[in-house]
Amino acid sequence: MKLEFQIEDELGRGGFGIVNLARAEDGTCYAIKTLNIAAFSDEQRVKLKKRFEREVLYQDKIDHPNVVPIISHDLDDDPPWFVMPLATGSLADDINQDRTLGGNPKKPLLDILAGLEAVHKNGHCHRDLKPGNVLKFEGDDGNVVYRISDFGLVTPGVGDTTTLTDSNMAGGTVLYRAPECANNFRRATFRADIYSFGAILHDIFGGGVTRLPHSELHVTGAIGPIVEKCTKSVARRRYRSVASLRDDLFNVLTNEIIEFFSEEEEEIIEILKSADDLSDTQWDRIFNFIDENADQGISNNNIMRSISHEHLISLYQAAPDMFHGLGEIYSQFAMSSEFAFEYCDIISDKAQIFYDYGELELKAQITVAMLELGTRHNRWRVEGQFMEMAGPNVDNALAELIVIEMQVQRIDFLHRMEMIETSINVDRKELHPLLLVYLEELEVPK
Repeated sequence: MKLEFQIEDELGRGGFGIVNLARAEDGTCYAIKTLNIAAFSDEQRVKLKKRFEREVLYQDKIDHPNVVPIISHDLDDDPPWFVMPLATGSLADDINQDRTLGGNPKKPLLDILAGLEAVHKNGHCHRDLKPGNVLKFEGDDGNVVYRISDFGLVTPGVGDTTTLTDSNMAGGTVLYRAPECANNFRRATFRADIYSFGAILHDIFGGGVTRLPHSELHVTGAIGPIVEKCTKSVARRRYRSVASLRDDLFNVLTNEIIEFFSEEEEEIIEILKSADDLSDTQWDRIFNFIDENADQGISNNNIMRSISHEHLISLYQAAPDMFHGLGEIYSQFAMSSEFAFEYCDIISDKAQIFYDYGELELKAQITVAMLELGTRHNRWRVEGQFMEMAGPNVDNALAELIVIEMQVQRIDFLHRMEMIETSINVDRKELHPLLLVYLEELEVPK
């Protein structure tokens, strides 16, 4: 989209970029970021322009509510620029005003993780995640959303060098930069972003304690183990994914006190908390307890919540049959209960593991469970997940099983699909052809 606008007041600047207010012809205000290369040599300018172009195109590729969209850009202009929505502030502003974020940081933190996950799923690393690069937007309805921006270190932090080297420079803002990136920025991986998120947690929960760059960080309280795991000096010891991190973080931030149905349930949950890699005997006890609860009509919600991503991967590697059995139980859990809006994402993260590793029958059950979970709670992310699980590229055999599962579960697929089309603005033609045939059959009057 080509926009015509007038550039007005400067909003901020860094080592490589200048941000100005840009007013379009219809009066709408945007932010325009222009590459500032006046202080660099000709050779450095060439490198800067390439980096700027690459990162703008990366950001423009990602369509997600927690990633700042690129409205317009001209990368051939001299200097190049791009336009984005005008933010009302940043997470850095919020932290400077109140480090604890009013004692309720769940919204910005979960927004950051959702955006970061979208970046990672597109095959990129952010590489400069910090509060100043998390922008705050307030809608006309008063709802606030946080979105990540500024990919790829176009602005160095205080104390960073602005010298570009062939090793892609030791970029990033030092207090948020993973130790493996201190000398060579090319070593940045998804887990470098996990480290940066841990540093943001330290900003909020660390009591204002000054920290050393590239160090393992510590805070007190229930959030402490999460901060420590995020900021391990050895990258492979950090969280393996955003989903795994989000699961632990959500459980801490909800501050819910678990009400145990029995002493045995409390013991079972302690077993799950004790280790990620459980023995066969421990898993046998857990499964027996789950089965007994099901027979007596007692909820397994506490157990399902306590099973981690690491538990699932370990169980799949050690006992695929038990993994499959747990997946069947989990799909019913996801379909049969009402959940807090944000908790739907935690459920769908674990469901994705069952889908990724399970046999076709389990994949079908999980797919239908995500259809029900997403539409019943109007959770856009989960509805999109269903569309991917039931998309045109899945095996015909899986599509057939999904249809059978919907029939067995008495799912009103036509109504659910109409809800999804309205909710996330997709077309049913994006489904597998066999599911389209099933929808057409449902539309025919009996």
